[in-house]
Amino acid sequence: MSVTIRPATPADAAAINAIYNPLIETSPATFETEPYSTETRAQMIAAQTDDPRYPFLVAERSGDVLGYAYAAPFDAREGYRTSVKTSVFVAPAAQGKGVARHLYADLLPRLAGAGLHRAYALIVAPNHASEALHQDFGFRHVATLNEVGWKLGRYWDVKWYELGTVVDKR
Repeated sequence: MSVTIRPATPADAAAINAIYNPLIETSPATFETEPYSTETRAQMIAAQTDDPRYPFLVAERSGDVLGYAYAAPFDAREGYRTSVKTSVFVAPAAQGKGVARHLYADLLPRLAGAGLHRAYALIVAPNHASEALHQDFGFRHVATLNEVGWKLGRYWDVKWYELGTVVDKR
């Protein structure tokens, strides 16, 4: 699928929420419990636009946002400043069509150019598609936190994936 990857803007907040907010109620892909308001999401995007360590990207086709990916601080403490957590989410109708791959192919080189050392992905198991995507980009499984999250009436494992030295994986 042909898509355009570009930096997200606060104007994308509603489209991003349309992808993410339904997962809050129906999926273990996120352990959030409250949907994001458009205003809160717009503020999150705006806060990340000035720091190259934390790009926030959208994939769009014909003006429709099909997915998004971003990097966030691994931890707020200064000693973790060279590590980030990455996330990618794709609208249900666009899943399995390479949108997440396009997003990561753009996101990861940006991280390398920002002087980062490590990138991490936290994947709620089972999620074979996400694990395969991350492995294809050089992430490796480094830990599993057993039954660390509670959602939808059960406990879930979270797998940690690490991208050693952040490099261009295009």
